[in-house]
Amino acid sequence: MELPGRLKLISHMVPECNIVSDIGTDHAYIPIYLVNNKKCKRAIASDIRPGPINIAKANIEEYGLSANIETRVGNGLDTIEDHEVDVIIIAGMGGVIIKDILERGIDKAKKANALILQPMTAVEVLHEWLCSNGFEVYDEKLVREENKIYDVIAARWTGKILSKDILYYYIGEKLFENKDPLLKIHIQNKINQLDKIISQMENMKEKDSNKRKEYINLREKYRKAITTI
Repeated sequence: MELPGRLKLISHMVPECNIVSDIGTDHAYIPIYLVNNKKCKRAIASDIRPGPINIAKANIEEYGLSANIETRVGNGLDTIEDHEVDVIIIAGMGGVIIKDILERGIDKAKKANALILQPMTAVEVLHEWLCSNGFEVYDEKLVREENKIYDVIAARWTGKILSKDILYYYIGEKLFENKDPLLKIHIQNKINQLDKIISQMENMKEKDSNKRKEYINLREKYRKAITTI
């Protein structure tokens, strides 16, 4: 199975393990890829909706992996037991939803060897939650697919509570440390987005002026950061 860029990076960032759980699996492409490529011995593919699970089951059967990949219907980490899995994948959802899933199942998240997270939006919410709840981001990478850049985070629980500069909630610190090849264009995209937002807020009510100032300060941080790359 050949995966598109986003799913391929997620899969490549999964460490070798016995059992992986893919939360919100959709078509079970990632579990199929991981088992086929011997990155894990078994996988649990779960989704909150029966429809995607039925498609996942058909795909798993097509690849002859029904003995290695189990499907489950349920909400978030409710689909796994304590200590059942080594790696938890939550990908293709908004950062707020991923944060909520981890928050509800935090004890299970703490026991996993790795969390592989791919937020489609609100990466800053997820980064801040991880830092303030004792999870270390030990790796982070960017990938481009169809002119969009996606962020993939690898984290694990250490118990160490951190507070970081707001810049590193929006753009992961590891991206700078790793000198990610897409980092410069990623920051420039964020500057362009803020330019539009700040311009649109010029004539807004006074109650929004503080928010506009926050965006201006953040844009300045982006501009300084891009000169260091």
